[in-house]
Amino acid sequence: MDTVVELFTGFLDSGKTTLIKAALNSPDFLDYETTLLLVCEEGEEEYDEDYLSDNHIIKMVIDEEEKLNPFFLEGLELNYRPDHVMIEFNGTWDLNRVLEMQLPPGWEIASILSTVDAGTAQMYLTNMRNLFLAPLLSSDLVIVNRTEDNTDRAKIRRSIKVMNPGAQIVFEREDGEPVENTEEDLPFDFHAPVIEVDEIDYGIWYLDAMEHPEHYKNKKIRFLAQVYKNRRLGEHTFVPGRFVMTCCAEDITFLGFICRTREDIPYKNRDWVYVTVTFRYEYVKQYKDKGPVLYLDEMIPAKKPQNDVVTFD
Repeated sequence: MDTVVELFTGFLDSGKTTLIKAALNSPDFLDYETTLLLVCEEGEEEYDEDYLSDNHIIKMVIDEEEKLNPFFLEGLELNYRPDHVMIEFNGTWDLNRVLEMQLPPGWEIASILSTVDAGTAQMYLTNMRNLFLAPLLSSDLVIVNRTEDNTDRAKIRRSIKVMNPGAQIVFEREDGEPVENTEEDLPFDFHAPVIEVDEIDYGIWYLDAMEHPEHYKNKKIRFLAQVYKNRRLGEHTFVPGRFVMTCCAEDITFLGFICRTREDIPYKNRDWVYVTVTFRYEYVKQYKDKGPVLYLDEMIPAKKPQNDVVTFD
């Protein structure tokens, strides 16, 4: 990859410029010699022109969607030979045009980062949901800034995750400090007779069950899983789990908990099933310690989901 391209998406005044300025001041920025900053919409936050000049950052304003095309980008490559390109994208433009565009040789989109203003997200989700979510559909990271105590974080998170299950979502307060998850943020109904874990939320449930097993002790839980069987697990024991991407495509791991059954199960490894289990916390020799243990109540066949790899977010 000769030229690293970073895309910044989101609605106007959602914090894209602030995020880019923070990136320009990070230690990683020192790795680049010439940066092109393509600004496709200008909000209230402005760039310091002297800072840009002192740090070999060439800013160009693109005020029309049609101007951002392969011929224009090829001209930038010939004139400036950048090794770094940052695109502050217009939130109302069609992002797919850029994602499908033939970029100059050596240019490669390394990351797509998006910003959301928590103060206006609820209104946008209610009145212009599709237009609001469009810039976030291909994002690797979505930063929901200006989060307050009364922000419905679970609703915002679920709205984004349904459309983009692989996105990492981070909530930040007005001062930029991250908001820690609480039990209320988890996308499960703890008061239901059976806790239903949505297929995209398995990673969240697994991590919370590891860190806070008291949330689930003696409760019934239903989730979509793949079957893993091995003679070393012992008789009437298997693992219902999912493949989880912990940080990148190269880091995908099958994660699940030991599950006890009354009899052998009629499924093969990698079969998809819905399981209803009772959650316990006890010593298991395979763990060599205490840990989550599931007891099977019901198992039925299931179809492979559209997204067979989940994340922790």
